[in-house]
Amino acid sequence: MKGKFVKKAAAIAVAVSLGAASLAGCSSATDETGAQSGTETVQTSDSGETQAQAETEAVTENDPIDPDAVALEIADMQVMAPELFYFYLSMRTQMEYTYQALGTVDWTMVMYDGGPTYGEYLKTMVESQLLQILFWNTYAQEDNITLSDDDQEQIAEELSSFNAALTDEDKAFYGFNDENVTQTLEHISIAGKVMDAEVEKQIAAFTDEEKEKCVYRTVQHILLKTEMEAETDESGNAETVSEEDAQSFKDEQKAKAEEVLAKAQAGEDFEALADEYNEDSGFEYSLNSSGQSPAGVSYVQEFTDGAFALSEGEVAIVETEYGYHVMKCISENDEELGQEAQRTLAVNKYNEIYQQWLTDNEPAFYDGWQNYAVLNTPALPSQAEAESEAAAESEATAETEAESQADGDTQAPESEQS
Repeated sequence: MKGKFVKKAAAIAVAVSLGAASLAGCSSATDETGAQSGTETVQTSDSGETQAQAETEAVTENDPIDPDAVALEIADMQVMAPELFYFYLSMRTQMEYTYQALGTVDWTMVMYDGGPTYGEYLKTMVESQLLQILFWNTYAQEDNITLSDDDQEQIAEELSSFNAALTDEDKAFYGFNDENVTQTLEHISIAGKVMDAEVEKQIAAFTDEEKEKCVYRTVQHILLKTEMEAETDESGNAETVSEEDAQSFKDEQKAKAEEVLAKAQAGEDFEALADEYNEDSGFEYSLNSSGQSPAGVSYVQEFTDGAFALSEGEVAIVETEYGYHVMKCISENDEELGQEAQRTLAVNKYNEIYQQWLTDNEPAFYDGWQNYAVLNTPALPSQAEAESEAAAESEATAETEAESQADGDTQAPESEQS
C-alpha cells in the first residue's frame, strides 16, 4: 500500500517545481576542471537533543485536520486544509523514501549548524510547492488553459490510486474526500499545462545571447598533467623539484600527449586510449560558450576555447594550467541538453515574477498548519496503529517466552529427577 503512494508522491513533487534553492548548508570545493561539489552536514547539540526536540517534547500527536478550515489565503484565493496536507503527506512520503537508504529520517534533527530541522525544511518545501502551483494557476485564464477529457481521465486514475493507497482512517484524519482530492489534482494538472505554455512563450522571446547560452557541446579528453609530483625524503617531507626537472617532466608529458593524439587521429578507440593514458577522474564533459556545464560547473578559459575550436569528430591538444588535454569533440550541439537548458532558463525567468507575486500578495497560513508538528511517528494513522499493535504483540510474546523460560529453569533436568 505504501509503495503506490510513494510513486505518486514522487510524481507530484517534481511535476511543477520552480527549482527552489535548497536550504541545506553546503561547503564547496573546486576540482581540476573547475567543478564544484556540495557536502551536507548534520549536527546536533552536545546533549544529542535538538532545539526542535525540546520545543516539541509536549506534542505527542497532532489533531485531525478540519476539512472545512481555510489553510492558506493569498491574493483572492483560498486553499482548504486537505489540499495543503495532500502536499504534506506526498512530500513527506517521498522524503522518507529518499532517505530510507540512510535509515529512518529524524524529523527533529537539524540539517546543519544553525539551520532548520528536517521537519521545518519539509514544511517549507510544502508551502513552496503549494504556492508555486497557485502562482501558475493565476495564468490559466490568460493562457486559456482548460482540462481535456484525457486530463480528466488521468485525474480520475490518480484519484483511484490515491484512494487505494490510503485507508478510510487515513483519509478521515486528513479530511480527504473525492471532491477535494480531485480539486487538488486539477490544480496540479492546470499548473503543469500553464507552465508549459509560459515556458514556450519565454523561449520564443529569447535573445540571441540567451539562445547561445543554451547551446552545449560535448567533448572527451585525456589529461596528461604537467605538474611534477615532488618525492618525499626519509622523514616524509616533500623535496623541492628543480626547474630543470619540472621542465623535463613537462616535455615528456607533451611528447606523450602528441603520441596519444597521433594514435587517435590514426583511428584508435579514444575511450580505450583514455583507459590507458588519462590522468583525470573525468572523461566526458558538456559546456556552453561561457564555459558553464548544465549543472553550473565552470571550466577554465583555455579548456572552453579549445572545446569550441573543434569541429565534431576532430581531435587536438589543448594546454591548460592542469596539463595537456588530448580533446575530441563528440557533438557541437547537444540538442537534448540544449532543450533542457532552454526550459531551465525560461523557468528561472519566472522566479523574479514569482517572488514579486509573493511580496505583493503576502501568503497567510492558518494556525493549524503553523502549529502542526512533524513527528517521528508515522504520518498515516493506520500505519501508526499497526506498528503500535505489532509492538504490543511483540512485547507480549517476549513476556510469554520469558515466563516459559523461567518455569523451565525451576525444573531439574530429567536425569536428576527421581
